[in-house]
Amino acid sequence: MRAILITAGATRNPIDAMRYISAHSSGRTGAWLGDALSQAGEVTVLGSPEALARCRDGINCRPFGSTSDLMDKMHAWVLANPDGVVIHAAAVGDYAVVEADGKIPSGQAELTLTLRPTPKILDAIRGWSEQIRIISFKAAPPGTDSRGLAAVAEAQGRRTDSAVVFANVIGQIDSGVLIWTPEGSQQFSQRTAALGALVNLVNP
Repeated sequence: MRAILITAGATRNPIDAMRYISAHSSGRTGAWLGDALSQAGEVTVLGSPEALARCRDGINCRPFGSTSDLMDKMHAWVLANPDGVVIHAAAVGDYAVVEADGKIPSGQAELTLTLRPTPKILDAIRGWSEQIRIISFKAAPPGTDSRGLAAVAEAQGRRTDSAVVFANVIGQIDSGVLIWTPEGSQQFSQRTAALGALVNLVNP
């Protein structure tokens, strides 16, 4: 069986030595997948602190911090497991502060931060290994209908050479889930059913 890497939770990109920019992600899905797939192969979960707190004992769990830290750890894992499976479920910060050293003094009337784009981890994975199996997640904007969800999932799948894309609409995490593969897409009314189908697609 293939080795499996699961990313879970949200990155924390520093603003300064004490503060960071993050996203709303509990890591619940990644932790659940780690448990569900623990019998399917050697599973490693790269997670935020909140995500790792949800992982059961016996799962190989490692923490990540910033987007660059997550990317470095994923890159190292893929180089060590070039024919493995990457399930990239983490909410990755798209921006980081240009200068994040020291501590910004409190009590200022206003504060301006300059942000720079972070690397697109998902777009880089295929370049690390031609054999890696990529399963990616996509959160579509609120108000996206089922046809739009299918379109954004397919666009991500084609762009990143993902074998599977698990997609939902922000604000509707427990309903209206779609799974895309190059063979087509399937809609699910409940997230639990979609996750069960995803598990079956990890090692076809």
